[in-house]
Amino acid sequence: MPYQRKLIHLATLLVPILSELTSKVVVLTALCLIASVYALGEISRLKGRPVPLLTPFTLRLSRPDERDRFIIRPLYLAVGVILTLFLFPTNIAYASIGILAVGDPVAAYVGGRFGRNHLRRRKTLEGLVAGFVAAFLVSALIVSPLAAFVGSVGGMLMELLDTPDDNLTMPIAAGALMTLLSLAVR
Repeated sequence: MPYQRKLIHLATLLVPILSELTSKVVVLTALCLIASVYALGEISRLKGRPVPLLTPFTLRLSRPDERDRFIIRPLYLAVGVILTLFLFPTNIAYASIGILAVGDPVAAYVGGRFGRNHLRRRKTLEGLVAGFVAAFLVSALIVSPLAAFVGSVGGMLMELLDTPDDNLTMPIAAGALMTLLSLAVR
């Protein structure tokens, strides 16, 4: 994952902050609008009509093997965050977004730089552990340590599986597991 892609993931940490400064409704509306503009921009690009600023930015952040088709990963990221904000209680949603925002890029960086023990294609044990620790530390600022642990395990397992895309499944799995835990310990 190029440096800029890691920054996009980290920028999703702004979602909880902006939600608190404004409201969830405002942030959800903005994210839906951004996702729609992105999707329309990709459709336009594929029809041979690149969108100024958007198309060059998208192509710069994409992988070479993505460029001849609809570049879906940014849309997965937006939809994962939107669904997480919509489906889960506020603290769990924020922790789940933190797990995605920090766990995924830390796993990619550590796995790419220091990874020696491959678990799957482009996934290493070192990256998985580092991503888990980072995800746990961030989410434990928002939810209980037990919930942070459970959510981080679920989120990082989705990062490892990457099916259909970890940008979508990480926050949803983390949120679902933390919600189930909160219901079980009542």
